Amino acid sequence: MYTNQSTVISLSKHQDVVNNNIENTKKDFGIFFTPERIVNFMIEMIDMKKISSRNDVFILEPACGLAQFLYGVKRIKPSLYNKSKLFGVEVNQDIQNYSKTLPFSKEYALYKEDYLLFETNIHFDIIIGNPPYGIPSMSKHYKIKTSSETKQLYKNIYKTWSGKYNVYGAFIEKSINLLNNNGQLIFIVPATFMILDDFKKLRNYLSNSGYTSLTYTGPDVFKPEADVSSVILYFRKSHKVNSLKLAEYKNNSIHTVYENSNWNGEVIRFVTEYTKKLDNRCSYKLGDIYNINISSRTPEIKDNIYIKKGKPLNINDYYPLLNGRNLKCNKINYDNLTGYWIKKENSNKLRGYYNKPHIVIGLGFREDGRLAAAYDRKCYPWMGDIYHLSKKNDLFFANFDISEIDLLAYLNSDYVKRYIKETYREITYHLSITQLKNLPVPSDKEWKIIKARGKM
Repeated sequence: MYTNQSTVISLSKHQDVVNNNIENTKKDFGIFFTPERIVNFMIEMIDMKKISSRNDVFILEPACGLAQFLYGVKRIKPSLYNKSKLFGVEVNQDIQNYSKTLPFSKEYALYKEDYLLFETNIHFDIIIGNPPYGIPSMSKHYKIKTSSETKQLYKNIYKTWSGKYNVYGAFIEKSINLLNNNGQLIFIVPATFMILDDFKKLRNYLSNSGYTSLTYTGPDVFKPEADVSSVILYFRKSHKVNSLKLAEYKNNSIHTVYENSNWNGEVIRFVTEYTKKLDNRCSYKLGDIYNINISSRTPEIKDNIYIKKGKPLNINDYYPLLNGRNLKCNKINYDNLTGYWIKKENSNKLRGYYNKPHIVIGLGFREDGRLAAAYDRKCYPWMGDIYHLSKKNDLFFANFDISEIDLLAYLNSDYVKRYIKETYREITYHLSITQLKNLPVPSDKEWKIIKARGKM
């Protein structure tokens, strides 16, 4: 790989200047500079055969910052650079002003635009870069400061917008729309779109629009600035191909996990020999047997007229609200750790599924990566990231005969801990309802066999 080290050092110094002068602005716009080794790796992913016959190649870097990727094309693929027309879009005026002081800025057309609202008649052969990450909102809880009016525009424009959507998902959709047929999109993005329900529409959009290849790069690429597991998305636009390839970068090499020639936007999970064995030894999925519901979320609690903040005078008339801190493996601490209370007579006004004894599952992983499940006999109300299981009345699964005591032992076991770790890596600290629904669970006989065999 060709790399001019002096220019790399120079660009790194410019990044340091920008980092030191607009630290707060970077947070507001979800900006993270990409390590040079990742820039080089992504540029090497460009399939030159797909553009070999073109005299003019149009290359775009959205949210381009200092144009790391456009400059990388010049460094690494000079033959491509020599026949390319380069374009960058950057919304942040401070970064744009600084980038214009660099000599390379004269070699590409730079637009000061919000990329998600950017309009152009040009279609591109290559779109490459590192889009911003974050949920757009003016709330202090979210990184990317966006007015409600602008956010509504995004929702109106983007078909894949769903739930607590992250702007990088909209960047992907926008870029697909701007590609020529057989055009290539290469982004480094959080791996969360592989598994979370909010990105179901995006996965469908990818599968219906062409060929998708993902290279999982793990949680360390952007540390210490950001603690996020990332994946490099290589996408080629085509009306004929909807296949998927999943690979993993590990021990300085790339390993193909699997390929799917008929991907229809399903959740993208890792598959190992261990996960295949546990899947094969369990006849059921958790979602087959149980309805899975989530607790009242914190904003709902704070705005609820029945909720009291602070210890009431007559404590015997109230239930404490519990959350994840109250839940351990096979144990519930019923003390009030949240500071929120509700009158016993009003507790049924929160959620109907609190009223009967049932299994609760901690949405987040414990410190050692283990799921936390316990049986709530007191039926206290909960808030936050806790799931509640209620048995389905389904004759088809009437033979599911494992006791709830043994099911708890299984859910809290090393078997499940390892399964979750190998299936979802470090993609998210929390499990979604979809992930829980797909968790394999054994019958009584299967659980006895699993325990008897020990390690799989």
